[in-house]
Amino acid sequence: MKKLVLLSLVLSIGLLGFSQERTQIKKSIQNISKTMVYVNPTDEVVDVTHAPNPFVSNYKDLVGEDVIGTTYYDLQSNTMVSNRIHVYSDGTIGAVWTRGIDTPPGFDDRGTGYNFYDGSAWGPSPTARIEDERVGWPSYAPLGENGEIVVAHLASGLKISTREQKGTGEWTYQTLDGPAPADLTWPRMITAGENNNTVHLLANSYVAYGGQETALLYYRSLDSGANWDIEAQVIEGLGPDYYGRVGADDYVWAEPNGGAIAFLISSKWYNDMLMMKSTDNGDSWEKTIIWEHPYPFYDWDVTVTDTFCCVDNSASITLDSEGIAHVTFGISRVNHPETGNTYSLYFLTDGIGYWNETMETFSNNLNALNPWGHEDSELVDDYSLIGWTQDVNGNGEIDYFTTNYDFFQTYRTPGVSTMPTIAVDDYGRVIIAYSSTTETYDNTVCNYKHVWLRTRALDETWGDFEDLNVDINHIFDECIYPVIGQNINGSAYILYQADYEPGLALDDAHGYDENRMIVANYDLNVGIEENEFNAASVSQNFPNPFTNTSIVSVNLTKAADLSLEVFNLTGQKVYEVSNGHSNAGTHNLVINAENLSSGIYFYTVNAGNNAITKKMIIY
Repeated sequence: MKKLVLLSLVLSIGLLGFSQERTQIKKSIQNISKTMVYVNPTDEVVDVTHAPNPFVSNYKDLVGEDVIGTTYYDLQSNTMVSNRIHVYSDGTIGAVWTRGIDTPPGFDDRGTGYNFYDGSAWGPSPTARIEDERVGWPSYAPLGENGEIVVAHLASGLKISTREQKGTGEWTYQTLDGPAPADLTWPRMITAGENNNTVHLLANSYVAYGGQETALLYYRSLDSGANWDIEAQVIEGLGPDYYGRVGADDYVWAEPNGGAIAFLISSKWYNDMLMMKSTDNGDSWEKTIIWEHPYPFYDWDVTVTDTFCCVDNSASITLDSEGIAHVTFGISRVNHPETGNTYSLYFLTDGIGYWNETMETFSNNLNALNPWGHEDSELVDDYSLIGWTQDVNGNGEIDYFTTNYDFFQTYRTPGVSTMPTIAVDDYGRVIIAYSSTTETYDNTVCNYKHVWLRTRALDETWGDFEDLNVDINHIFDECIYPVIGQNINGSAYILYQADYEPGLALDDAHGYDENRMIVANYDLNVGIEENEFNAASVSQNFPNPFTNTSIVSVNLTKAADLSLEVFNLTGQKVYEVSNGHSNAGTHNLVINAENLSSGIYFYTVNAGNNAITKKMIIY
């Protein structure tokens, strides 16, 4: 009966938005913890046997979503997800993921799954990896004038795959080995420069190196990877004088912007949450500690802690058009009361944090990142605490299906809300997406995670929460590992993984299921108030949907240059009308669809320095 009620609810609500008002998880369960065993992340897999999942449904592509590939190998990252989707200025898109289909748990066929959007459609789901040998953990970026590059790790060293024309042609390969004894793993890569010919690369040493248990090594190539003028550099501020180790996937790049490059490091055990930023293409770096770890040089055999709030290992960083960094991160709460490799995890801790370079940083107080309103918390709702699980049924409480919290699924980033990703559009609006355990969606054992979105408007206020996965086809989907493509023009492209069961097969949560890699197209202007367009009011086009012509009525409060632009779903401008310098008053702008195909479009009305974008449909 419960499932029938849920089905009716989902069918009736469509895409849901939720208000900013916060409903907290009950205080009676906030302090529930379970004992966890810390296992150093490796590239090994767990051999598990489980009954088939009874909730698998026939998935179909939704409006605004495309399934671009599949994988049974379901661990896309130990902590932070790398750059895996790039939206090109011409409206094409490249996306990658770790793909494995055959012979679990070893997955001899494991490698980079790749798909390309040519401006009108994605290619067919790939049937093989792009590499000629087993790899994992790909990063993707443009290369040269019109090419692309993928860097992944081998059993030993890194595999670099390139081709001159994005979306087509044969891949060429080279390998990059670290200095002995370093065995490069878990790479993160971006490209920069006028033609994306500079390659910036981070990789983990995997073994003890340079006085650290594991080290983070920086590489730079000024000629598209043919030669490396910086090799295996431990950047000042990250070496053994500062940290005992940098762990697997505890680092991620921002895409270059505003003349800067930057990467983020975040770890609940070993490091401060910190940013390294360069304005001279990696010749020198400036370090900013965003959250100071209360237990530096953490050692499982030595360090004993009180209960402390911390990052949950998941985080993301972006640079706006002025080169200002914006960071979002998941929040956790742990305790290590005695030496050894077990610890207490308060797995119902819930929160997504936010910071940018205009804000104060966080201290090493044990409750600096406490999301529950502790007197020592340095988080402020709707300012630096900007994400949390939602009260979907609106009863004033967070109700999860199970009261047996042993079944509450956590990941290697264990927050209730976790895996955040962030981007900033050309206007300066901030969008975040994160994966959050969502009430009313369950498989009678535990609740599913959905991808939730929130936008910070131009006046720096955060808008409503939106569930990206409210459609009936996601009713039994665990939606995780979201990554936002950074080039945003009216809409954002979000790559994420959808599984039929919560938790990871790789971590023995369930058997191996088919996971779908999905790209969702999200209208960035949903939830943006029209009063941001303070020079005018702009109507929804009428009629809408339409076949021939439609009218947009604009009421200017003062004289301004007035124009209207129409964009397709890839961000390409397909229609434009200029009204010239227009007096105060009402003006009707006509959209002629004679040369436009059926589908969803966005129109932007520009009046002086103001702009507002709305969605329309052509039959």
